[in-house]
Amino acid sequence: MRKFIMMVALCLTGMVAQAQQNLSWGQGPQVASPDVHADNSVTFNLIAPEAQKVQITGDFLPTQKVEYQGNTYDAPGVADLVKDGNGVWSFTSAPLKPELYTYNMIVDGVKIIDPLNVYNIRDINNLFSVLLIGGDARADLYKVNKVAHGTVSKTWYESPTAGLTRRLTVYTPAGYETSDKEYPVLYLLHGIGGDENAWSELGRAAQILDNLIAQGKAEPMLVVMTNGNISCCPRPWRAVSRQPFPMW
Repeated sequence: MRKFIMMVALCLTGMVAQAQQNLSWGQGPQVASPDVHADNSVTFNLIAPEAQKVQITGDFLPTQKVEYQGNTYDAPGVADLVKDGNGVWSFTSAPLKPELYTYNMIVDGVKIIDPLNVYNIRDINNLFSVLLIGGDARADLYKVNKVAHGTVSKTWYESPTAGLTRRLTVYTPAGYETSDKEYPVLYLLHGIGGDENAWSELGRAAQILDNLIAQGKAEPMLVVMTNGNISCCPRPWRAVSRQPFPMW
């Protein structure tokens, strides 16, 4: 009886593993994106057999000049992907310096995130895929390294000044929850167009703090990341005109 139960369990495990594999990859070409090579060049892939034109734009490419309302600006460059016989579009960059990069695919004129890359960030109403090339002291601060990790929490509160239900992000260092000592507090404000998510998601604040504290280069501290916007941010979950997500 025990052998029979073990055989059934093994069969069920195989079925679950097969189901997970099918859910992950499907029946099409199995490619990765981004694929970082030994020389830090990167290949980006997109499975889009019906697409007519696919491009990539990101801050790892040389900038291009754009005109807007009579002014000239530097904008992220654009490069073309090439399609193979299996409907996979590919582009390989030059070797990249260690850095945190953001990019998007452009499929027949529509900008999208890389569907093969699970790492994405939001900057207001823009979504970007993320690529991290490590290898120097500064870029490695952005990584999730084998160090003690702090906690990031989202806290709601009523703001009588703004007349709104507001939210802020709080970083607490490793060991804070069980410690009885006092910690310094840093209030970290975002830039123009940001919100309470900017430093934790776009700025990698938690990873940087974890690593600096582990290296002894920063004192363990609490970091409060607020939403500095007033007039542009309604109550939570109230839709904003032409915005694909609620503003906080």
